[in-house]
Parts: sequence; C-alpha cells; structure tokens
Amino acid sequence: MNQIEVLNLVPKFLNFYDKANQPDINADERFKLWKEHYNFAAIPPGEEGQKMAREMLDHAFTQYAKHVPVLKEWNPDTSKLERTLIDIKDIMGYHQPVNLTVIYFVGGFENNPFVAPYGEGKAVCLPIECGESDIFLAHELTHIIHGETAGIKPSWERTIGSTLLQEGLATRISEYYVPGEPEEKYIANQDGWLEACKERHADILEGIIPFLDDQSAETVSRFIFGTGTAGLPREVYYAGWETVGKLLEEGVTFEKMAYIPEEDIPEYIRKAMVKETLR
Repeated sequence: MNQIEVLNLVPKFLNFYDKANQPDINADERFKLWKEHYNFAAIPPGEEGQKMAREMLDHAFTQYAKHVPVLKEWNPDTSKLERTLIDIKDIMGYHQPVNLTVIYFVGGFENNPFVAPYGEGKAVCLPIECGESDIFLAHELTHIIHGETAGIKPSWERTIGSTLLQEGLATRISEYYVPGEPEEKYIANQDGWLEACKERHADILEGIIPFLDDQSAETVSRFIFGTGTAGLPREVYYAGWETVGKLLEEGVTFEKMAYIPEEDIPEYIRKAMVKETLR
C-alpha cells in the first residue's frame, strides 16, 4: 500500500511574510528573514542557488499581497494525491508500494515544481501560489515512479541523458494524463519559449548530444536553468519533449522507456536522437 506524507509549508511562508511585510524592512533584511524563517525555493544548491533565491524574492514579494487571503484558506487535497499516484504507477507499469513525501510550498510565481532528496527518499515539491495544477502533479509523480523503475538516485548531479529522458517522460505522461491542453501547458514556463525552441529545433538536438554522458552540476544547471548550446533556457526540457514524443510515435511505450536502467539511458537517448537528427 502506498504511503504519502504531506508537508504543508504554506503556514511557514505566511509567518515569514507577516514578519517581512513591514514598512521599515528593506530588501536585505527581507532576504535575511526569508532565510531564517522560510528558506525554501526551486533553486540549485550552493551560492548560485542563493543568488537565484534573492532575485526571485525581490521580484515576487510585491505580488504576494493579493494571494495571501487565498493562501490562508488553502489546504492540501490528499485524495487527489492518492488517486493520481495510483494512475501514474499504472501508466508506467509499476506495481510496488511507494513511500512518498509531498511538500506544498509558496514559490516566486515561476511555476517550477521539482523533486528533491528528502530523508532517505525523495519528495515532490509543489508550488501553490499560482493555484494547484493537475499537470504539475502528474509530472512530478512521474519523476518519483521513474526513479523506482530505472533505479535513478535522488541526486542533483545526473547525466544529461538521464535528465533528458526524465523530463521527456514527465512532460509526455502529464500530456497523456491531462489531455487537451495547449503544448505549452505541459512544458513551457515562459511565453514564447516553446516557439523559440521549435525555431532552433535541430540546433538544440545536435548541440545537446555531446553532453549526454556529462553529469557535472555545472552542466546540469546550464541545461536546466541557464542557456544551452543554442542559446535558449531549459533546452533539456525541449529535447526530452521532442525525443520522447518521437519514440512514442514509433511505438515505444511509456513503460518500456521507464524501465531503461539509469546507466544505460545516455546511450539509448543518443541512438534515438542521432536517428532523429539524421532524418
């Protein structure tokens, strides 16, 4: 039987907000309060992550006021969590019990849920300041189940090939599970991003192939948060969306892709991408 622990960080955020939303608090003091009383965001580890957290907070803080009344009344829907977890397991052909932590938090309106190491396992971290999203939930639960099927360790440092397949499966399974939305809903977090990627389609795919075995934190951060070889952000997401989409068209199932062992993923993805770029 699945076991789901829910951790609601919204009250913790509201405590920070009450302390920081004072006329005599400047930006430096506000960030200090954020680190002391909240300190949770979709950021990479280290100094770069702290810099991103500061920028996010400075950009988002004035937007919080109109959302605070809703945040004060918000409560997690555990029945939806349980139902979606069962459905995603079925789609991926995984039938073992799952122990899972789901963390609800208030982010910076960047719409960036994520999976992170938590205790001896992993946690799905879901932002709620823009409202809950069934697509986000399906996406992140796919990551959790994929970790089980492929033996993927809960680590920031992972090969680009593994990252590409993880994000490709998550975006395409969320599309399958919550059908009928525009493509951007499943993959984009910025207006115009997907169209820009399509215009550089070949450049993105060809540019990422040499990095598929690279697992350095710098390279992972580059293709997730920074700009890739084609000069666009989040190029690994686009490459994953397109590559898994082509594999599905060829008849490869979600379950087959999900069970590729982590150590074999870069070579599997390389063959699939080379085949695509040669068309």
